[in-house]
Amino acid sequence: MLKKIQTWIDRLTTAVASILLAVMFLVLVANVVLRLIPAVGGFKWYMEFSQYANVWAMLIGAAGVAAMGTNLQVEAVDSIAAKIPGGEKIAKIIVDVALIAFYCILAYSGGELSRKAVQKVSTMRQFTMGQVYSIFPVAGVLCAVSALVHLLVTVTEKKDKKEGSAE
Repeated sequence: MLKKIQTWIDRLTTAVASILLAVMFLVLVANVVLRLIPAVGGFKWYMEFSQYANVWAMLIGAAGVAAMGTNLQVEAVDSIAAKIPGGEKIAKIIVDVALIAFYCILAYSGGELSRKAVQKVSTMRQFTMGQVYSIFPVAGVLCAVSALVHLLVTVTEKKDKKEGSAE
């Protein structure tokens, strides 16, 4: 059940991040084409939209990374952990607990930032900076839950899986 949730989170966040990046790409291409038409001149908001969409895509994609445990690793730590019985599992647990703490801090501080910037106008007039910054609490919660799912998968994982690993 946890593995299915883990896979579902990964697929959903990858799809959402991919859609955001595709829309960002389409806006950029459309802007290049529209700049060639003298009466239109392109979108004034294309650059800000691209930046916001990119940040949203990366932070939402981070939830999939947290769910699957495919975040960056330090090879020296992994090689030391491999020499200790159960060390790899302990290292994964420590990383997941640290990630959960980090993402909870991100969610809280991002919420505070978003709340304080609610009246600040962004470069895209349709949005306030509070709305733009709302990705931080959203991504923080998504990533914390995803890291918790990975932690639960790691804790409940059977030891025989290690035998087939060639990493």
